Amino acid sequence: MPVIVTGAAGFIGYHVAERLLLRGETVIGVDNFNDYYDPALKKLRAERLAAHPGFRMERLDIADHEAVMALVKAERPDRIVHLAAQAGVRYSIDNPFAYERSNLAGHLSILEACRHNDVQHLVYASSSSVYGDRPLEGQGFREDDPTVSPVSLYAATKRSCELLSQSYASLYGFPQSGLRFFTVYGPMGRPDMAYFGFTEKIMRGEPIEVYGEGRMARDFTYIDDIVDGIVGVLD
Repeated sequence: MPVIVTGAAGFIGYHVAERLLLRGETVIGVDNFNDYYDPALKKLRAERLAAHPGFRMERLDIADHEAVMALVKAERPDRIVHLAAQAGVRYSIDNPFAYERSNLAGHLSILEACRHNDVQHLVYASSSSVYGDRPLEGQGFREDDPTVSPVSLYAATKRSCELLSQSYASLYGFPQSGLRFFTVYGPMGRPDMAYFGFTEKIMRGEPIEVYGEGRMARDFTYIDDIVDGIVGVLD
């Protein structure tokens, strides 16, 4: 049976799809190729995936419930890796409805398609942003840390997706795994991420703008480690 990977033309989705293809899986990618950042990069990722004989890309919006349902019904995957979402914290301030559509309606479309088509395992992307801001105390986050104070619309939608999944797991009993990614970096990454901007300014000899008092800390995770985790959970 094929594995459906949503957001396959995105940064993480591309690398997950490639890893699955390299180990002999048949992969159906789903992406809407939106213009949140340069679609040319998404097209390049899709072209590289298309070089694998076991890959096919479907261009559709996951918020289109009927299209998602039709695809899952036709392909009968036993596993779905759901990575499609509207990313970006700052962007959510000016474009709130993009997050409601992609993150909430899109996640619900995937859940409904799973429960009506006997999908055996859904692995989906959540975010470290669900933890909100907290003082730096020298300790890492835990899965059972409080998630009741999201500080952005993006974080609120991601936490809402977790609650939707929890509800569906309770009601219908199909296995799901939600993974809270911390900022991901690596080859073919998103150009809107801070490390791209930092690197560009360093290469130009320009100062890097620091907000606040410069005492903030953030965890970054290399893409191969993220993919290892996703594939390990999927299996």
